[in-house]
Amino acid sequence: MSIPVVSRDPRFRAGRTLLQRGQCEQATSIFATLLEESRTKFGQDSIETAPAYYEYGNALFRTHQQQLQLQEEQQEAQEIKEEKLNAREVAAAAAERRLKGETAPDNAKEENVQPLTMKSKESSVDDAQSDDETDAELALEMMETAWSILDKYSENPLSDDYSTWLTEQSPRVLVGIGDVLSCLERHADAADVYLRALALRQKAAAEAKDASAESIELLRHRRLIVEANILVAEELLACPEGEDVVTTETKVTLVSASQRVEYARGYYENAREELQETVLLMGALAAKGFDVSEEKEDICNVSVMVMGVGITFAQMDEQSSTAAVESPKKKPRKSTVFCVRSSSTFCLGAATSVFRFTITEAAIRESIQQKILPRGALVAHTFVAMTMTRWPRHAHYLC
Repeated sequence: MSIPVVSRDPRFRAGRTLLQRGQCEQATSIFATLLEESRTKFGQDSIETAPAYYEYGNALFRTHQQQLQLQEEQQEAQEIKEEKLNAREVAAAAAERRLKGETAPDNAKEENVQPLTMKSKESSVDDAQSDDETDAELALEMMETAWSILDKYSENPLSDDYSTWLTEQSPRVLVGIGDVLSCLERHADAADVYLRALALRQKAAAEAKDASAESIELLRHRRLIVEANILVAEELLACPEGEDVVTTETKVTLVSASQRVEYARGYYENAREELQETVLLMGALAAKGFDVSEEKEDICNVSVMVMGVGITFAQMDEQSSTAAVESPKKKPRKSTVFCVRSSSTFCLGAATSVFRFTITEAAIRESIQQKILPRGALVAHTFVAMTMTRWPRHAHYLC
């Protein structure tokens, strides 16, 4: 398979390795240099420059995610510190009043509990968030530039040398764009981009199936179809309730407000069915002696994504049933998003609140009984105890 010149540069590969290790700032510096050199040598609209655009944007986005996590951890630590400080001040004031024989006023505790540096802290957090949004928007601009080059080249290719590379990279670039849009809370736009990636992945899977009924390449394509379906479902569910799902720039209505949840459920069901076929294919390949260890881990991660959306739908159905019988005593459970940590760290799930959740075999079996996961899910991977962390929800940009 022929690939653009910049992709063969040792620095390009080094940057990708740094991203995998979590050294995103160093990778960003490398890709910024490669992008500048590629634009000078090949032109800013050249297919040879497209990989540098995307990887620079990807590195910026990964750095942005790391900074968000760090800020949240610092803010939580500061809040805990202030709570302890205020508690000590309240206790000291109470002890002083007891020595003086005074009675504490009713609102004394409330007055003392007020954070000491809330105004300055909120100001610094707002400034940091503004800078982070600028980084995310720049990452989006770089990725969209890469996509426009790929899209234009695919319509009028100068040769067939890059056809295989284009087939692999085009949906990957689209999913990367969707991730940034989702981070910026442009969920309708993210759903639109994921849908386009899904169509390309389905086409690639059909071509791989024509070439061979059973192959590792086909297994990977089917797994990526599962991922694209579940990403669409996630974004549709994240769109505002009671509003049509409309793209920002083109103003295209993807789905009406009344049909949003059912459309999301449809893509979830597609993901479940495709996941079952993927697991069966993996078992067939393993029986024939193929090495499926790497794909098995990725399929495990996608299975957890499917499980997370399935549980969300189960909770929504439970809430609807509760509302129908007018039973307000039972409070709806808070939606849980899952994160997987295995031998190689792949993290899944939207970056929302932090929950601790342990995935056990019993939980998987219960999900199978409720038809949230296919019966073959247990053979995909041996799950271990896992703790929720804050990272990008999937690792497709490392593929």
